[in-house]
Amino acid sequence: MNTPFSKRTGFFITGRRGSGLVGEHWAVSGGNMKLTHIAVENYKGLRNVQCKLSDFVCAIGENNAGKSSLLQTLLLFINGTKLTKTEFYDPAKDILITVHLSGVTEEILSKLTEEHRTKITPFVKDGSIVLARRYTTDGTSKLRVVTLIPCDRKYHDEQLDEIFKSKKGKDIGDTLLSFYAETTTPEEAKAATTQKAGKEIIQKYTAGLPPDKMMLADIPLPTGIDNSIRSILPEPIYIPAVKDLTDDLKTKESASFGKLLNILLDVIEGDLTEAAETFETLRRKLNRVTQDDGTILDERMERVKAIETTIQKNLQETFRDVLIELEIPPPEIKTVLSNATIVANDGVRGPVDNKGDGFKRAITFSILRSYVQLSQNPAWRKEGEGARPTRERFLFLFEEPELYLHPRAQNILFNALSLIAKKHQVVVTTHSPLFFSADETTTFIKVRKRCDPELPKPIGELCAIDLTNVTERDKFQIISFECSNLAFFSSRIILVEGDSELIVIPHIASLLDSRWDFKSSSINLVKISGKGGFKRYRTFFDCFGVDIALVADLDVLLEDFDKVCPSDGMKRLRDSLINDVDSVIDSENKLEKPMPRLLKEELQRERARILYERIAAARDAKDVTEQTRALDELFVFERSKPRLEVLMDASREDIRIKKRQLLSELRAHGIFIWEKGAIENYYPNGVIGTDKPSKAQSFCTLVKTSEDIKALCNVIEYGESSLPEFSVILKEIFEVLPIVKTKNGS
Repeated sequence: MNTPFSKRTGFFITGRRGSGLVGEHWAVSGGNMKLTHIAVENYKGLRNVQCKLSDFVCAIGENNAGKSSLLQTLLLFINGTKLTKTEFYDPAKDILITVHLSGVTEEILSKLTEEHRTKITPFVKDGSIVLARRYTTDGTSKLRVVTLIPCDRKYHDEQLDEIFKSKKGKDIGDTLLSFYAETTTPEEAKAATTQKAGKEIIQKYTAGLPPDKMMLADIPLPTGIDNSIRSILPEPIYIPAVKDLTDDLKTKESASFGKLLNILLDVIEGDLTEAAETFETLRRKLNRVTQDDGTILDERMERVKAIETTIQKNLQETFRDVLIELEIPPPEIKTVLSNATIVANDGVRGPVDNKGDGFKRAITFSILRSYVQLSQNPAWRKEGEGARPTRERFLFLFEEPELYLHPRAQNILFNALSLIAKKHQVVVTTHSPLFFSADETTTFIKVRKRCDPELPKPIGELCAIDLTNVTERDKFQIISFECSNLAFFSSRIILVEGDSELIVIPHIASLLDSRWDFKSSSINLVKISGKGGFKRYRTFFDCFGVDIALVADLDVLLEDFDKVCPSDGMKRLRDSLINDVDSVIDSENKLEKPMPRLLKEELQRERARILYERIAAARDAKDVTEQTRALDELFVFERSKPRLEVLMDASREDIRIKKRQLLSELRAHGIFIWEKGAIENYYPNGVIGTDKPSKAQSFCTLVKTSEDIKALCNVIEYGESSLPEFSVILKEIFEVLPIVKTKNGS
């Protein structure tokens, strides 16, 4: 029975069996054929995953998350290597690796024989086809094609084969009328006297079934083309991270150096006629030669004959009826080349095996590049072979290419891979942020492990990293080694405003609970230098599927509140609180005339320009209400200082209750606001320093116990209990999963 192809794979296919496939989501016009999407089921930890592929794909993530497994599935899809039981997530189920290929042109299909090309063409539409390799539980596999088939099993190929088995002549029509009467008429059924004719009638009927009667499934490829279709797929070149690097320097045909030598042999073979004649003469001196007419010519050396005769005579003393012949393989050009080695002179001449791992890694990659370049060069084809390269496209599968390499060498390698990706597909796994580039690396995939109590084993998940919503300005300003590194390997990012938080928060956490350790966890603090960057940094890290929390000063409630992406409910709570605060300011006449310097600074901000344009538009529209509202917003900065003073005044019970209600709601969504205003307001007497970082260091030296920490903050309600504010915030950061991400308008 054909197992339906998973509906969760993300492939969008139209058309019916026999009419072709359209991969509209991943369609690529023109260019070389390439793999544009992969879906994997039941392979190792990849229980059910999918991801988009491009010319240059980079998979990132922690160790043992499934990055290598992703690369291996691409290799398995093409090569079909036999698997063991341990490689099945569920040993009782099949492994299914499904790949969408685009750019399947007539030129590429011309590599197939006419018979095979005719069989596969109906499954190609708009230059796209979806193939699947299905591994059965015995570890063997077959390449299959994904298409739409009828939901009713009686129309499936294996069911048709069973029903029409041994039928011929008149029996064909009778079978059609008995089992498939809806597909034909009595006259048409009577005319069908072969199984082929009967099945064609049924296939014509199923081609007209409505979409709700069809399902997506992987089915066997037409007979005989499973192996031949391999010739149109890219040639994979796979280098695992744990591989002995000297393997690629060996001369066996599967090694990179061996492939280079094969190319060399193809070219120089015609130039070594004299050497070939010498080898033939040597062969005749060592062996009997069977001539074209079947006669045996024996021109061997007399001593070779004598050795054979002596062995024969001694053997016949025990086995009288046995004859033996001595065959001595003569040297071949290929045999000579198989002994080739690479010698490096870096001041000390010697074999590459004796050099450092970084050097061996670099030369391995150089050999791979050379292989691709020479194999694609028409000048390196044998005479008469034509100008077409043996492979139109290669698939580089490179696991942790940065291993053993200095950062400068990593940059060089990344640039080289980027160049290769212009003509061939490159998929790498990496732990190096130097491989992160929003321009060169067109697809980023974050692989992470998830433990589900309902599943017997952990599973890997793939998160596509899409930076299309990140502005060019933010890419330039945010994408750095530090930020990329944290985005790669953090499970949670805590955005903070400045250096003080970077220094003080880890110290407070370690004193309150030894398990709350930023260094040993994948939770990291990121300084964004002011609350204005909250939204930008949040957008960036959100692309990596990271839980994000914000820690901010209390004045974020007054300015840039929209930057924390509050929900409508939060906005209402905040507006109600600010209205109460303003009432206090007005009733107690706390509003002071702003200083000229402050006025000048505020009017130079982008916010003032936007409000000026609103005022101008309202004036032109004679909208006095809007003019007044915009003017109030323009001069709201003069209320910032008294508002903050009122918010921080713990003696105002009504204000404190509303403030805590709002802060509690914000904490529930991963937004943590210091109740006392700023982290510096929690410092005890005795903290010294000329700047914020030095004061923060002084705090860490002065405050040494959890009791000291708890005494510095207020106790607040937390669920059904009450805890110190620091404990509440850090408990949420380290123990509450996941942090809820709010959106505007949620």
